[in-house]
This record gives sequence, structure tokens and C-alpha cells, in this order.
Amino acid sequence: MTSPRKVAFASVFSSACIHRRMRGALSYADSHPGVVIRDFRVPLDIASRTGPVPEVSALKEWKPDGILSFMDNRDFDALLEQVEAAVPIVSMAAVNPHPGVVLVVGSMPKMFEMGIQHFRQQGLRMVAMLMFKDDPAVHKHAARVFTEISKASDPSLATYVEPIATESLTDLERSIEPVPPGLADWLTRLPKPAGVMTVAYGGGNYLVRACHALGLRVPEDIAVICADDVDLCLSSSPTLTSVEAASEIIGFEAMKTLDGMMQGNYPAQTMIRVEAVDLHVRQSTGKKIAEVCDIAGAMTFINRHACNGLTVERLLQETQRVSKMTFHKHFVASTGQTPGEAIRQRQFAEARRLLAETKLSITLVAEQSGFGSSSDFARAFRSTEGLTPRAYRENTAQG
Repeated sequence: MTSPRKVAFASVFSSACIHRRMRGALSYADSHPGVVIRDFRVPLDIASRTGPVPEVSALKEWKPDGILSFMDNRDFDALLEQVEAAVPIVSMAAVNPHPGVVLVVGSMPKMFEMGIQHFRQQGLRMVAMLMFKDDPAVHKHAARVFTEISKASDPSLATYVEPIATESLTDLERSIEPVPPGLADWLTRLPKPAGVMTVAYGGGNYLVRACHALGLRVPEDIAVICADDVDLCLSSSPTLTSVEAASEIIGFEAMKTLDGMMQGNYPAQTMIRVEAVDLHVRQSTGKKIAEVCDIAGAMTFINRHACNGLTVERLLQETQRVSKMTFHKHFVASTGQTPGEAIRQRQFAEARRLLAETKLSITLVAEQSGFGSSSDFARAFRSTEGLTPRAYRENTAQG
């Protein structure tokens, strides 16, 4: 019997975002029985510890075949120093390059695009972005992309950087008065009403508190979109509209990539961007809710039900509250394929797995992967793979 491929999931804290990424990874493992995932929660102070960390020691003793990670640069570097194991690693956070490490992350341009589109749908013509951490290279790139997407008429007001301590963003009880002079001047000079987006962790809550301190109304004067988890969004008054990378899809793609690496198949690129994003409309952009497609929910539903006779109509009914035309447009924009193509792609993935890993008859493979008949399956498979199902199975066995 073949030994399972063991994957250690490592992160330093618990959040809704991390849970969704873990769900995506588990969804992949659920359809690939050879993969086992175990959660290892690393302490927050791992980077400042001088001796061995028990949680990391437990991870090493388990001897994983690969590691999935969601940690920032400092904590990730500390983990690598202590693990000292030459195993494939996939990070779901944008960390500095390391040999043997592949990044599977969200698309910042898509997040900007979704946020700006929502501001426009609320009737706002002035949109801007607030950044916090003092990283000139990152800021220059992000500012250029945001300005291009927003088509800002006044680039000097389109973006602003206020370098402040991280704890000022994450401590929701800390006073921010007086508001930093530069930030106060920028917010005051923005033509009202304006929409301001921030993707720094805790940035939305900080921005709302800064507006309150300056006597600016949210969302009447400044509408706010952040990229935070639901807990931070609901802790704000008003609650925060957020735009996030589709965590379940990132988790699924990260686990898929890592599984390939554990079997010797490294991707051509060390960074893989997941285009799908989710918009959650709350009070900080007003009560008017624009048409929003749950692309992540649709992809999760496809991964779970594509092989059970799933149709596009049922997918729309089960996961969306928008028209078929709107769903189709946003789905293609986010994933690069139509809903029907995504369903068929998942069916082919399951068919390939069954052909390679089981001795089921071609008829049963067709049935369990969601095709109407073995003849339909054989024609579609050959058209896509260039081989008959039987030839594919024989080639896989020989490999």
C-alpha cells in the first residue's frame, strides 16, 4: 500500500481567512485520498525566540513530505531556519523568495479592480488608496497599478502612504489622536464624497477611526473598503465593506501545487496568482448593494458537486443571487473560463485520477466523474487529452 503524502499546515494565528484557506486545501485532499494534512499552529513570537520551539519540533518529528504556510516574512524566515528540512513548501502569503518555495497568492490588481468598481457603482467619482507600511518598492508598484486601474484624474491625490507601527493598526482600542498631520491633510483635501481603499491588515478600522477624529462622516464623506477578515470588519463602526482574495480557491490551488511538487512536478513559475476575489458589502460604503457574484462559493460548489451531474443552472441557483448573464461575465473575468468549462475541467480531473489510481471500468469512471455515458466520455476525453481513456491509463501505469 502506498504511503500517504503528509502535509504540515503552518500559521502563527487563527483567522477566518486562514480557516478558508485550510478548507480549500482540505477540499483538494478530500478528492485525492493520498494526501493527509495536519495543522501546526506556530506561536506568535517564533521570530523572537532563541531556543527550539516545541510546536516546530512537533512538526519536524512528524516528518512531513511538504509544508503549506500562511505567515509573514519574519515568521516564515524563522520557521525555515528551524525546520531545516529540504521538503517542498508552498506559501499562501507573499513572502520573500526562497529556494524551493512557491507562492500561491491572490491578485492585487483584481482586488483593486473589484473595489474601484464597487465605488463607481455607489456613484463615487473620486477614489483613492491609503497604504501604511514603509516599503518604497511595494508602494511604488501598488500606487502605479491602482492609479492605472482607477484612471485617476489627479494622481497626486490617488494614493497616500502613512508609515505607522503595526500595533496601531491591529489594536482597535488604541487612540489615534492626534491623527498624523500628513494623513489628516490628505483626507481633508480629497474631493467629497470620496472612496478610499486600504489593503493593509487592520487598515480599514484605523481609517474609519481617523475619519471620526477629523469629523469626517463614513460613508457620507469618505466611503471605505478594506481587505480584512470578517471579525475586524464587524468590529468597526460602521461595519466595513471588504474585498478579499478567494481564500478557498487559494487553498485548493496551493495544495494542488504542493501535491505536484511532492511528486517531483515543480511549476514553471515560483509565483502563482489566483484571480478570483470576493466583495462583502457592509455599512462603510452605504446601504446600496451592488451586484455581487460569489465566485469563490461557485468554485467550491463545483469542486464538490461537478461529478454529480452539476449543471450551470443548478450552480447559479445554489450559489448566486444575480442574473445568469452577470454571473457568467464575472465568472469569466475572475477565472478565465466559463462556468461550464470549469465544471467540465473538474470532471476531467476526477476522470484522470480514477484512471490513474483505480482499476474501475471505463464505464464506471465515466459515471463517477459526471459524464452522461461511456461513449460521450470517451469522445470528450480523447478530444481533450489526445488519448483514449484506456491509453491514458496504460501510459500512466507505465510512467
